[in-house]
This record gives sequence, C-alpha cells and structure tokens, in this order.
Amino acid sequence: MRNRLPNGIGPVRVTSQGQGRISGVVGSMARGVARISPRIPATAGEGASEVVREAEPGGTGEAEDGDRQFVTALARGLQVLRAFRDAAETLGNREIAYRTGLPKPTVSRLTHTLLTLGYLVHDDGERYGLGPAVLALSAAFLRQNSFPQLAKPHLQDLATAVQAHVALGLLDGVHSVYIQLWRGAGQTITLSREVGFHLPLARSVMGMAMLAGMEEGERGAMIERLRRDSPAEDRPRLDAAIARCLREVEEHGYCVGVGIWHRDINAVAAPVHSPGARGLFAVNVSGPAFLLTETVLRTDTGPKLLAAMARMRALGIVD
Repeated sequence: MRNRLPNGIGPVRVTSQGQGRISGVVGSMARGVARISPRIPATAGEGASEVVREAEPGGTGEAEDGDRQFVTALARGLQVLRAFRDAAETLGNREIAYRTGLPKPTVSRLTHTLLTLGYLVHDDGERYGLGPAVLALSAAFLRQNSFPQLAKPHLQDLATAVQAHVALGLLDGVHSVYIQLWRGAGQTITLSREVGFHLPLARSVMGMAMLAGMEEGERGAMIERLRRDSPAEDRPRLDAAIARCLREVEEHGYCVGVGIWHRDINAVAAPVHSPGARGLFAVNVSGPAFLLTETVLRTDTGPKLLAAMARMRALGIVD
C-alpha cells in the first residue's frame, strides 16, 4: 500500500515490514547524477534545481587550469558511467549525450569501449545499462572501508529508535552520496531513497554537516566553490545556512535542517570521522516535516543521534 506526503512528495510506502530494501549498489559508485524521484515536483526554492539538473558532479570532462596530467578521455568515460541514475536504468547514446553534455559521436565511441571492457551491457535494442565491472569497483571500495559495516548495527538501532530514515553519506565532490541506508523496524512511513542517492552540499543538512567536519582550509575552499557555483541571489541564503550549521555542530555536535533540501522534508545530521577510513562521512536522519518537526529534531532525534555516536566512539568505531 502506498501513500503520499503533502505536496506530492513520494512515493511513501506504508508497510508492516521494518527494514527497507537497500538497492542500487551497482550504480552507487559510478553515478554522479542526483537521483530524485520523478514524483517529487520542482518547487520554487529548496530542491528545484536538483530536479532539473542533468550533468552532475563529473564536471565537463575537461582539465581545469591547463592540467597537463589530466586525461580528458578517461574523464569523459567516467562521465558516461555517472550518467546512470539507477543500477537498473538503461540509456541510449542520445540520452547519455544530453545528460553529460558530450557530443553524440564521442558518446558512441565511449559506450562501445565501456561495453567491450564490461562496464556497460547492451540490450537487444540500442540501450545500455551498467555492467558487472562497475559492481567489482563498488565491492572493492566497500571492502577497503570497514567503517560502514562496523557502524551498521548502531545506525540500524538509531533508525528503529527514531522511526525515520538513517543514512551514512560520503563526500563526493560538491555532493554527499548515500552508501548505507536504514529504516526503523516497524516504520510505517518511508521515502523513496536508496544507496547511491546524491544530495548537494549547498542544499542539504548532510552537506552542511560535512562542511563542519572538514579541516578549516578545505572548508574555506569548498565554501568558495559552492558560492561560485550558486546564483548570486542564492548566496545570502547559502551563507546564512552554512554559518548556522557550523555554529550548531560546534555547540551541539549536530545541525538541524528544516526544509533545506525540500520544504516538506526535515533532517538532522552530524559529521563523522572514523580511524583509518577513507573519506569524509556524515550521518543523516530524515523524514516528513509533519513527523520530524524542528522541536522533535532538537529535543529527541538529535540527542539520540549523539547517543549512537557516543556508543560507536566508546568502541573505537569513530573518533
């Protein structure tokens, strides 16, 4: 049985089963396009740019500042893999060209090469999907990072305690990407998200938490990049949101987002550092605004997130 949140957010699943099915592992390490459910409408303000944007965070596939070590052909091939929003999605050369901004003849040569190497598969028509070689890369990445598996039981317990989505995200350029996702046992209202879901740093509380977790020099460079990439009229909002979230993480250990990504979704997030783990992580708890109100986030969800972090810290899982 399915239901909807206010203003068309969905799909919302109403189920007696607790643990949501985690899918999309094959595509999570390859794609860089934000996967937004087609049922989420573009609204003015939060989330609108995410719905209409196509090419993501692989950039243009061209070297910046004349970098002579940059291999443009390799970058373009990775752009093609990033164009796939879902592990089960199939695309033709024309669609890939549209999403990446690359010329169609270039895309045709790249898809042929990736098909030959096993990174793409070809259906009976003229469409491509992600191939088994992408899964090998994903599995290798996860094997090298034991932190997600060590954190799993603690974050599953958190999801059950707050009856909301709990996600572990990893920094990916100017985005955070979900690498693990949990739903509470017995949770009846869920959002359509999966492993590989991308959120922009500039428009998500998980992204703001990641900024707070960066070293000062890295943070300053990233903020400058986000400001440069944002429309001039949006920079005051961005500056205020960053300043508030940095202050909240400093004071409380987490920051609260009320309608930052979408006006009907609220969340709380905290930066995470794990000994020996590669990359910058954050834990995010999110849900519909009518359940996770700002008061609930600040008085219940946020403290429970901190308690889960404290338990992992006592075991040496996080710093």
